[in-house]
Amino acid sequence: MTAPAKLADVRALSLDVADLFRPPRRVAVSQTAAESMVVVQGNGTKTPWNPDETPYMVEPMDCMGMREFLEVIFVGPSRSGKTKALVDGYICHKVINDPGDGLLAQITEEKAREHSKKELDRMFNASPDILDRLSPRGHDNNVHDKIFRNGQYLAIKWPSKNVFASSDFQYVLMTDLDRVPRNVGGEGSPFLLARKRIQTFGSTGMALAESSPGFPVKDADWKQPKDYPHMAPPCDGVLGLYNDGDRRRLYWQCLESSCRHWFMPTFENFDLDSARVFCPKCGRVHHQKEKTALNANHRWLPEGCELDDEGLIHGKKIESRRASFWMEGPAASYQTWEELRDKLNSAERKFESTEDQEDLKVVTNTDWGRPYKTRISAKRRSSKRIRDRAEQIAHRTVPDGVRFLIATVDVQGGQNRRFVVQIHGFGVGREAWLVDRFNISEDRGPKNDQEPRQINPATRPEDWNLLTRDVLNRSYKLADRSGRRMPILALGVDTGGEGKGEESVTSQAYEWYREMVREGYADRCFLLKGDGIRTASRVRKSYPDNTGRKSRTSSARGDVPLYLVNTDAVKDMVVAMMDRIEHGPGYMHVPDWVGTWWYDELTAEVKDPKTGKYMREGKAANEAFDLWVYALVLYILVKAERIDWANPPAWARVWNENSMVFDPGEQAGEAIPIIRKKKKSVRRRRVVKRREP
Repeated sequence: MTAPAKLADVRALSLDVADLFRPPRRVAVSQTAAESMVVVQGNGTKTPWNPDETPYMVEPMDCMGMREFLEVIFVGPSRSGKTKALVDGYICHKVINDPGDGLLAQITEEKAREHSKKELDRMFNASPDILDRLSPRGHDNNVHDKIFRNGQYLAIKWPSKNVFASSDFQYVLMTDLDRVPRNVGGEGSPFLLARKRIQTFGSTGMALAESSPGFPVKDADWKQPKDYPHMAPPCDGVLGLYNDGDRRRLYWQCLESSCRHWFMPTFENFDLDSARVFCPKCGRVHHQKEKTALNANHRWLPEGCELDDEGLIHGKKIESRRASFWMEGPAASYQTWEELRDKLNSAERKFESTEDQEDLKVVTNTDWGRPYKTRISAKRRSSKRIRDRAEQIAHRTVPDGVRFLIATVDVQGGQNRRFVVQIHGFGVGREAWLVDRFNISEDRGPKNDQEPRQINPATRPEDWNLLTRDVLNRSYKLADRSGRRMPILALGVDTGGEGKGEESVTSQAYEWYREMVREGYADRCFLLKGDGIRTASRVRKSYPDNTGRKSRTSSARGDVPLYLVNTDAVKDMVVAMMDRIEHGPGYMHVPDWVGTWWYDELTAEVKDPKTGKYMREGKAANEAFDLWVYALVLYILVKAERIDWANPPAWARVWNENSMVFDPGEQAGEAIPIIRKKKKSVRRRRVVKRREP
């Protein structure tokens, strides 16, 4: 006999949907969070959300519940509690007090899944007022969709054309905005697309964007306007949105009783030596232990207003339906001032030793909550200015100070097919010299006595043997006139070039490398390729494999290491070397034996301040610049950045102790300093013993 159908309880249904008919409970967002939201830590600890821990978040939260504002923009550093308060806290408020469909847009699908599971699910299950409102039907709640008893819907998605298409939401919350692509699916700005989704809800809609800055300052010469002390430098992303709002900055009041001056806790008022914040008026130093009191008595001051000693705001603020807030790292509750100082100092030291700005950008953006102004000029460098400091250096001679040599090769196609070769000498702390520059466009035989044959690197595998014979096995005499010579430590080759499939520069490069493996030279040879994806890593190792594809573009079988280069980051390093004016670590010595054409190649590219990418002016040749970039990549790959110059490896010592330096007059074959590695053997040091006379 069939079991009777289970009928819905009319009373239960009425209670479930009652919230839809009940007018919104007019309480502050921060009050709801304090009453009902439980925060679950990674270790399982459950604590009610406490506004006293991040008091600076109360006003931005409460603005999200005010009908006078349609948008809230919050710019702040990491570890400030901004996502927990503005995203999770606001969702808590909407579920309990003011039901409406909402969209939470995380930066990626993976981050959306992580936020749903680690933040929202834990909060919902630990907060009774929310848990009681969740739909009891299992299929109503999954990673990306949450449905409540009253039919309220919360989508946890990521910015995409489909997500932002057609659907209407009463509120849209965008987190970490500056890590989202600026153009979503070709439809435009992610925040403008999000703002469009709430338009039908009129004054009850709300769009939030919160993030630490992620885009560089567009104008390196920008100065703070005296009449607009809260204005941010011109930037894309969240700071651009902030500037179009009422521009509220966080203020602290000096704890000196005779001063009581209000000031912003910013980098300008931070002493890096002592890791203390000081009052710009009286100089009173504030210690880390006083931060809680300073935050408790904070004020958010809109542009155009001022504070009196009692903390009352006077003046006329900018009229805007966008409430915008910006605070910097010293005020963040969950990061100490010592941590701020140490991270910045560490990034500065890395920049000084490597000219790599990536760590500085990350620390400035995420820890300090400030936009990064590039240390590299956006204007094209004068080739004449660099040529004017050229030194009298003997051509094809190892200058005093060079500890090892690195060769780099650019493969040129078209009618003038050739290998463009540049030899670089490196010394202590990345001080560098140009030692040689030449082209290999034809083969005249190993003794240079045969009829010349035009090379074609895209179709002739035998042409790549010229790199082994004429570059890898090349050596240069030392400047001390002793007759001793120094060979090439490492060779890097750009694999980009003409041709497709098996008849391409890339395929021939892979085959040449396989031959180097068989010959035992693999640990000295590196295949390189520019990577269009900007990452924190300047160079990363990959093993391309397209054997499973129907249409192959090269003979990649997963057996050849290809090093992908974050070219813009390394180009910053080269440009910084050009800009140094004093000899020493990081200085680029240029010789007087190269012509004007070489200096023009070196300065052919200019950095776009908007995108951070380097661009050539027209079709100007840029081989000298690219070959220096690849030389620095090899400098990184041979771990020269990590050398303790007080006790360097044998191949980087002074000439009289350098294991690479050899005397051609020694017994034939004994002193040839080839760095070989036997097949399937334990990696050997880059040291070759030479016979003592």
